[in-house]
Amino acid sequence: MCIHIRLHVLQPGGSVAVAIRASRAPAELGSSRMSSHHQSSGPRSNAYSESKFTNWALYDPFFAEVRAAYKRFDSRLPSHPAFPRIVALPPLAPDFIHPCKRPDLERRLRQMPLEHLEELRAVFLLAGTRKQERSWRSSLGCYGMYWRACVFLCAQPFDSVWRYIDDLRDYYLDDVLVHEVAHHVDRFRAADHNTKEGFAHAFVQQKRA
Repeated sequence: MCIHIRLHVLQPGGSVAVAIRASRAPAELGSSRMSSHHQSSGPRSNAYSESKFTNWALYDPFFAEVRAAYKRFDSRLPSHPAFPRIVALPPLAPDFIHPCKRPDLERRLRQMPLEHLEELRAVFLLAGTRKQERSWRSSLGCYGMYWRACVFLCAQPFDSVWRYIDDLRDYYLDDVLVHEVAHHVDRFRAADHNTKEGFAHAFVQQKRA
């Protein structure tokens, strides 16, 4: 099974960085994003509305959920944790599924050097939203994102992934999660988007070796 993706990065306090294994990132401040290749139209449900802008910025239902989750939990997350908190939001039933579970994430994180996780506040398993459901096959579809010292892993549409959930779990744990942790490791370096994406890609490949 082959999954084609796009990687997107929004640098902290800066503009969106777009990475490609296949997609594009929202014009929002400071987040790093890994997007899906096969996606649908956006908050509205036709090809014309996919390119519609809200307040002069393309509305992104994935980043909208990231911001809402961060706002909800920010005050409850330690600023300098010894180990990142794992926050699992119940997936929006029956249409979304978590590609991996809390124990999977904790086990994979504990396999990483502690210095790579330093100051990483949390890893979120997001719930999914109705607007995301209509956006997965568009240029907005997203696997994961790094923003404000947190990693956010997007829920997946159940109908499209249940047949290969084991492969998808491995992909999230060994590619998406590691890629976003790489952006955390590289968060303070002043570099352009391509350089930072190259670092994250090499980081994932190194961890596979």
